[in-house]
Amino acid sequence: MTAKKKILLNLLVAAACYVPAKAQQSPIYSQYMMNGVVINPAYASTDESASLTVVGRNQWVGVDGAPKTATMSFYSPLNQRGTSLGFSAMRESITVQTRTDYNLLAAQKVSLSETVQLALGLQAGMSQYNEKNSELTTTDPTFASNLSYWKTQVGFGFALFSENFYLGLSAPAFKSFDMGNSVNKVKTISHYYMQAAYAARVNDDVLVKPSILLRQAKGSGLQYDINTSVLLKEVVWLGASWRSEKTVTGLVQVRVGPYFQIGYSYDTPMSSNLKGAQTVSHELMLNLRFGWSSDHEILPRVF
Repeated sequence: MTAKKKILLNLLVAAACYVPAKAQQSPIYSQYMMNGVVINPAYASTDESASLTVVGRNQWVGVDGAPKTATMSFYSPLNQRGTSLGFSAMRESITVQTRTDYNLLAAQKVSLSETVQLALGLQAGMSQYNEKNSELTTTDPTFASNLSYWKTQVGFGFALFSENFYLGLSAPAFKSFDMGNSVNKVKTISHYYMQAAYAARVNDDVLVKPSILLRQAKGSGLQYDINTSVLLKEVVWLGASWRSEKTVTGLVQVRVGPYFQIGYSYDTPMSSNLKGAQTVSHELMLNLRFGWSSDHEILPRVF
């Protein structure tokens, strides 16, 4: 790694992934509006079908040791009373550090009216942290040994939704606990999310969906994503986002039949300090939705 790349990577990691005291932040996704379970366990109850989603994100391409994230999530309705169960797994690597999460989730929805429903979701899981410090070039014995340790966490979320709007409030890692007596160098902090979206039908072939995501983590201030997506002929989503970190995102998602959907997003920074450097990010999403019976109808999703 060149000296220039090392400096750039340190600046990016400090700005986007960490706050003082080495507090661990959750990964950022660009296609969260169609994969809300990664930030809100209540999202599972908004779907009448089972859903399996895989996301791969390659951040800051061209920078050695930059974040790479892989996520898998699954949820399914359990009964006719609005109960859903699911799980998620996430692996993120940054330089010599690797974090792997495993979570179980449960969600329950109730009808507030003929068109509006409210869902509550809970999740619990474990995180494993690995640090291959022996790969670093250092003479400080404090950072020369490899480390591995576990933490547990619990979280919750609410979702108010109908066919035309979605409002979610969540803290997917509300509380974290250390496991064992190992030396834990990472301090996990709570993250709070608010997501709102509205779907407006222009005509039979065009639907417009503006949305916003607010993120709050102690020490990092309020961050936001503003997105507008357009659904064409019930098949293709085209969207653009502006992130408070001065990042522009373009995305496209395509429905391949009633069961399968593929999505791709491209992030590029607009900051004068980073623009022109190889700091773009790519994210690929694959989604499979299905029912457990042959007569189950797979309805297209808007949120």
